Amino acid sequence: MRGMRGALVGLVGRRRRLAFLAVVVAASVAALGSASSAGAASFQKEFLKFGDCPYSTPGVTECVISTVTGGEFHIGSNTVPINKTIVLQGGINGKTKELVSATDGNTLSKTALTLPGGLLGIELLGNLLEVTVTAELAGPVHIFVANLGGTTGPAVDLPLKVKLDDTTLHLLGPSCYIGSESGPMTLSLTDGVTNPPPPNQPISGKPGNLVFEAEGRIVGVTENSLVDNAFSAPGVNGCAGILSLVVDPSVDLKAGLPSAAGKNTAIMNGSFLQADARIVKTETEIPEWGHCVKVVGVKEGKTTTYSGKFSSANCVTEAVESFAPGKYEWVVGPGPHPKFAGTGEITSFETVGKTKVLCSSSASNGEYTGPKTEKVSFTFSGCESTSLHTACQSNSAAAGEIRSSPLVGELGYINDVAPLKPIVGLDFKPESGSEVTKFDCGGLSESIAGSVIGSITPLEAQPLTAKSTLKFKAAKGIQAPEQFEELPTDVLSTTLTSGAGTSVEQSGLTGKSAIVGEEPLEIKARAF
Repeated sequence: MRGMRGALVGLVGRRRRLAFLAVVVAASVAALGSASSAGAASFQKEFLKFGDCPYSTPGVTECVISTVTGGEFHIGSNTVPINKTIVLQGGINGKTKELVSATDGNTLSKTALTLPGGLLGIELLGNLLEVTVTAELAGPVHIFVANLGGTTGPAVDLPLKVKLDDTTLHLLGPSCYIGSESGPMTLSLTDGVTNPPPPNQPISGKPGNLVFEAEGRIVGVTENSLVDNAFSAPGVNGCAGILSLVVDPSVDLKAGLPSAAGKNTAIMNGSFLQADARIVKTETEIPEWGHCVKVVGVKEGKTTTYSGKFSSANCVTEAVESFAPGKYEWVVGPGPHPKFAGTGEITSFETVGKTKVLCSSSASNGEYTGPKTEKVSFTFSGCESTSLHTACQSNSAAAGEIRSSPLVGELGYINDVAPLKPIVGLDFKPESGSEVTKFDCGGLSESIAGSVIGSITPLEAQPLTAKSTLKFKAAKGIQAPEQFEELPTDVLSTTLTSGAGTSVEQSGLTGKSAIVGEEPLEIKARAF
């Protein structure tokens, strides 16, 4: 378990040391003979589980999810089995170790567990057979990842209040709790050995099995067990509303509360995952356009210091303060000169029914409109129907000229399985309506609608360049790709109208364009 502890501590305490992390991952995998990877799934999708992490909150260095799927609470004279999933999630403040609340407010899931036997014979209320208990946070949570792995000291300090509900008559009211914010039931959970006062005896947690996801960027444990049997449990308050002064003592009597330290036990079995907050944040944003710029250094004596976040000139690898200062900073989105133009080679439109149009060249003009979007229009020249051997042209265009509608392109992943070799594309859709282009070839009218994805390169160019290459690829009317990674299909369809009638067929676009912008721009597609 020393490998697990080292990996988790390394991720938290040395959060930006990619080389260190790689060594830890390799050593741990060799020692334990097991590791999980992104496999066939989208690499970016691996981080969706941390979608409610407050990674933009100052001080948050890690995103965490703890999932409890088994165990029990023994409080006072009652034992409640954990037979439903309880989730604790949020972000860890690197200095204070406090858990910062999840962005959706569900830091601790409100999972209602059934109290076996209920609470029978409560004065004034009678027999409450169906009673649930729901743990709620009653103060700041602290998570000490360095204490995972069977060491001494708490892994989680968890202040709770426990809501009691009778699910049939609702006689206990909406405010019946064991404990409160001012007097919580505080668990100090460990996967090591407890040291309770008598009559309880020491019990042991279980460090569990070390796992890696997203090629080591997510680290955690499965089959973990956190325990505490040294906490005290306060009495109830607020039961039955205005009758609480009478009902509270009756509930305490039936539940064996308050209960002194050494007479209560919490066992929580499940799993724990964590990821660097900056990587989670970046994975929610990329791929995106931007600029990697060199920051101005400040001379202090004979030393020049820098304040950038990145050590690489393409702003991929973040700097480690204790290793080397960051000389580069990432500026999101296009700059003051967002326009671009493109020229292309032979382009073809083809349906699955083999209706094909060839164009000898293409041109495009557009502008970058945001970190992930652009607007563009295409003009195709020298276009001819290969079956009719007639020129094709859009309305009001010259013979052989096809014009697209104004299109909106958005960046996305074509392939994101291998994080070191992502394939990024642009998905083009009409700015309004559904028509991409419309043209006539003699007596045949073609209206192409829908969307089309083309790949774009280079990614994270170094040095920064204003040039890029856009490629569309199709075979026999089938576009490749037809969708971004794990997203819905986006394809073109062509409505063919002639004297013989109208038909609709799936269609594809093949072509290549060299794009030149007014200023250098980079596509960030990786997070380290």
